[in-house]
Amino acid sequence: MKVRKGLTLIEVLLALSLLSLVLLALNASLVSNLGATAEAGLRTQAVQILNYLGRRVVAGELLPAPGTPLVYGYGSLKQSFPELTRESYQANPDLYRASIRNLGLPSWAQSLNLPIHEYEIQVCFRKAGGESCTRAHTFSAIPGQGEQAPPLPGIN
Repeated sequence: MKVRKGLTLIEVLLALSLLSLVLLALNASLVSNLGATAEAGLRTQAVQILNYLGRRVVAGELLPAPGTPLVYGYGSLKQSFPELTRESYQANPDLYRASIRNLGLPSWAQSLNLPIHEYEIQVCFRKAGGESCTRAHTFSAIPGQGEQAPPLPGIN
């Protein structure tokens, strides 16, 4: 009887096949997670830009007239707002577009006789399969009045 010392070729090929299947599954998971992380980074930066624009609206610096939105296309945010720094891939303002729309006097503000308008701010970014946007609403002075909106009880 012959004593075996080692593995046969079939056993080695079978082990390599199983190892390659496990590595393939891990690779697919890694690629999927990298894509999700990149999109989360883009979404986080979009929200930061949205908050920045919202602060500018509340301060009375960006007040479009009703029916005439302010639109900043892809590649123009950095030119319009040089204080937005470019730090890394997702933090590049040129990867985003934004718009600010004046929705006019809200009905509840009219009943309280408050001279404010509602503004919708939207920031979008391109992603695989299309575009994704985030939006928010805020309140500020009426354009052209040259004054700040009064503080809102419970809000300001």
